[in-house]
Amino acid sequence: MGIRGRFGATVAALALGLAGLTVSSPTASAAGPAGASVKPEVTSVKVGPFLLPPAPLGTAPNQNRVLPQIAKPCSDCFITSVVPHLVYADGSNADMDTGVMLHHLVIVEPGKTDVTCARTKGIGAAGRRIFASGNERTPITLPDGFGFKVGDERWAGIIELMNHSDQPKTVYFTADVTHVPASTPGMKPVTPVWLDVNNCSDSQYSVPAGKNATPWNWTSTITGRIVAAGGHVHPGGQGVTLDNATTSQRICSSRASYGMDGMDMQGMSEMAGMKAMDGMVTKMSTCSWDSLGVLHRGDDLRLTSIYDAPHALHGVMGIMLIAVYETNDLTGGTKAPASMRRTPDTKVPADVADDEGGHDHPMS
Repeated sequence: MGIRGRFGATVAALALGLAGLTVSSPTASAAGPAGASVKPEVTSVKVGPFLLPPAPLGTAPNQNRVLPQIAKPCSDCFITSVVPHLVYADGSNADMDTGVMLHHLVIVEPGKTDVTCARTKGIGAAGRRIFASGNERTPITLPDGFGFKVGDERWAGIIELMNHSDQPKTVYFTADVTHVPASTPGMKPVTPVWLDVNNCSDSQYSVPAGKNATPWNWTSTITGRIVAAGGHVHPGGQGVTLDNATTSQRICSSRASYGMDGMDMQGMSEMAGMKAMDGMVTKMSTCSWDSLGVLHRGDDLRLTSIYDAPHALHGVMGIMLIAVYETNDLTGGTKAPASMRRTPDTKVPADVADDEGGHDHPMS
C-alpha cells in the first residue's frame, strides 16, 4: 500500500478510535491557587513504547501508527508551552545519530471540528489538529497571558517513526508541557489553525529542482489576532512564510536550520528520493507575540513553502500551525518586532510573496 493509501487508512482508523498502543499517564502535578501569582507548572507526558525493527537496507519507513488516546497533561487548564522529545527507555535522546527519526506526530481532538478542514475532508474526519512535531521537535511557546484551553475532550493522534540503523530500537515520545489553571485571571484562549500546502490530505507534494516557492491560500473563517506560528519542512526546504494577502501584511517567517546529526545519506536518499542533502532539518524558527498580525473573517491568508532542491523531490511538506486569539479587539497588543515578521535569509520569488514583510513592516 502506498503512502497515500496508508495515510487514508490511518485517518479512518483514528476517526473510529481503534485501540492498539499503550499510552502512559503524565506525571501528576497539583494545581496552584488561582490568582495573579499563579505559578506555571510543568507536566511530563510520555507516549509509548514504540518498537522499531532494524533496517538492513539503511532505512525503513514505518506506517503511521494510531494513538487512540493520548494522556493529557492537565484538564481545565491553559497550556502555554510544549517542548517535544523522542527518547529511549533510559531517557537519553533518540535521534539520527543513533539511527532513529521522528517523521511526524500529530495530536487531534476527535470531538471538535478542524478550523481549515471540514469533517468530510480527509484528516478533518479525525477531528481538530492541535499540535504536531517533526524530527526537528520545535518547542511551541505562547506569549504571556495566552494559552490553549484544555477541558475534558479526549486527545488522539498518529505517529510515524523510522529506524535507519541495523539494530532494533524502543523509543518513547515525551513532552514537557507548561500549564496554568483555567481559573487564572487574565488568560486569553487561543484557537489552533493548521495551514498546509496539501491541506486536508496527506500533507505531501512535489517540488522541481532549484528554487521553488509553493503558495497555498485559505479564506479565514475567524476574526482575531495571530499570536504564535511555527512551520515544518523536509530536507531541501528553506522555510515557510505567512502573509495576510488581503492586507499585504507579513505575519511570520519560519526558517529551517540544518545539521548532520549522524544522518545516513543513503537512507535519506531512499526515503525522500534525493541523492545528497546538507543534513536534516534540526530546527524551525518560530514567531510568538501578542499581535503578530490581525485576521478578519474573509481575509485571504497565504502560506508559502520555500525549497531549494538539488533535483526534483517528492513527498515533501510545507506546514504552519498558528495560534489565533479570537477577538474583535484587533487594535490590542503591540507591534511585533521585525525579527518576527520576516527572515532576511529566506528569499521568496517576488511574484509569489513579498519578502519585505508587507508595505508597513520594513526591517528598520
